[in-house]
Amino acid sequence: MNHEPPIELQPIANLHKNCTNFFEKFHEKHLKNMSCKLGCSKCCYVDISIFQVEAYIIINWLYLLDQEKKHKILEQLKASDNLEQQNTKKSKQKPCVFLHNDGCSVYEVRPAICRTQGLPLQYKISSDKNQENLAVDVCPLNFTQENSLPEKAEWLDLDRLNILISIAENFFHKNKTDSNIILDSKFINNQDRVSLKDLKKFIINYLENGVIG
Repeated sequence: MNHEPPIELQPIANLHKNCTNFFEKFHEKHLKNMSCKLGCSKCCYVDISIFQVEAYIIINWLYLLDQEKKHKILEQLKASDNLEQQNTKKSKQKPCVFLHNDGCSVYEVRPAICRTQGLPLQYKISSDKNQENLAVDVCPLNFTQENSLPEKAEWLDLDRLNILISIAENFFHKNKTDSNIILDSKFINNQDRVSLKDLKKFIINYLENGVIG
């Protein structure tokens, strides 16, 4: 981000920066075995929800844009891609609502899940007193050659990442100040998360009605 986020958003902003740095270093090291590049949007054909703090960092970023950039974002959101394509899970899905011409309309403030796609993501599937069972999820377009998957020490611990996002979420709720932009409760589901579809509706409504800025 080109500006210092308010204090309640600083932990998530720092975490996002760390995710990006982790990905860039990993990608540089394993470039030959990864398909991740500008214009590849296979992993964007999903419908996801995000933590409220990640929704607010997108809203805060939009709030501080100049009018020309806000108008450009609005036009991109209204013309965003909508045709179904086969994603990396080999199922046909509509694209993320922020995808436009194979690029992300909110790339600078994209959520952590988007910053880490393409990495080997380690997660716990079961555990008991004697053994912890782990699995790894990785984009099927990456590390397709035999024995090309990096060692476990290089995998990203998805469970730990989610814990860190939860900590940033709690910090946000404890420290948030009165804001010019309040996310309507109807956009927040019973898991206290925000779907990207609902976030897009919220943003378009605010941009069209001149509330942001």
